[in-house]
Amino acid sequence: MIHLICPNPAIDRTLLTENFTAEVPNRPYEVKEFAGGKSFNVAYAMDFEDSTVPYCIHTILGGRNGDYLKELALKRAIQLETTTVDVNTRYCNIIVDTKNDKIYPVYENSFVLDTYLLNKFTQQLLQSIQPNDTVVFSGSLMKGMPADYINQIQNQLIGKNIHFFIDTSGTALIEAYKGTPDVIKINNEELCDLVPGQPFNELDDYIQFLKSKTAEAIPYFIITLGAKGVVAKLNKQIYHLFVPPIKAKNPIACGDFFLGGLVKYLTLGQLDDIDVLKKAISYSTANALNWFPEMKQDDIDYIQQHIIVEHLS
Repeated sequence: MIHLICPNPAIDRTLLTENFTAEVPNRPYEVKEFAGGKSFNVAYAMDFEDSTVPYCIHTILGGRNGDYLKELALKRAIQLETTTVDVNTRYCNIIVDTKNDKIYPVYENSFVLDTYLLNKFTQQLLQSIQPNDTVVFSGSLMKGMPADYINQIQNQLIGKNIHFFIDTSGTALIEAYKGTPDVIKINNEELCDLVPGQPFNELDDYIQFLKSKTAEAIPYFIITLGAKGVVAKLNKQIYHLFVPPIKAKNPIACGDFFLGGLVKYLTLGQLDDIDVLKKAISYSTANALNWFPEMKQDDIDYIQQHIIVEHLS
């Protein structure tokens, strides 16, 4: 079982407009709503294509909006492990001006995570995780969680052979690194949180880091570089992968789709490591070609065929 951690969900509402303008009514020509939060986007990627793996999302929901989010998740056959809060689950609105290629994210604040609610959520999570399961932390920790929350979970699961995927930043990343997760997937800015003061200007700088003692402890260490592609250590092999430039429509959730492909195919074990990484890149890029958090198989197939792979070491 894969456990996706999402204490701070939302109903994501994407509104497509043309010539979004101040001080006049703007009428969207298309609106879609999704169960939202980083782990839900990861799940959408994991559910794509034929092969899949069992997973559940651990989340905190409340009010009528929380009930509606459950309905949205049920329509996608997403299993939830839910902790209840006495506050209505938030909405996040993504206004897209498709004519001018502009995006206006308007995100509501969440509930306050107090000690009682955090302990309740944590106990439910720990009781659900069984030996040999996988735990995925993606995004920043929710306000109210201690900075070493991920490391606390890692320490409480020692001896159960739990596989951890980490995609976070700041102190949370530094603390999670101490637990030697199986996979770290971060961007170039987040890498500077882990090794402050170390310059990363050229591709060789990333290669030297991935050869360092810091990276050696992590079997899969992946750094996304935006338009410059991805540099990664897959076990002891180092690669640089990139795709030719694309015209992105909506880049929101691309990192989550990358993580979803990575989690899915590493867990299935059906592909070589480099093919797993190509899947993750194709998922991320294909998502950017759509206005909504979704993909098309033709896009994935085309992107996979055009990924350029350099074996660096």
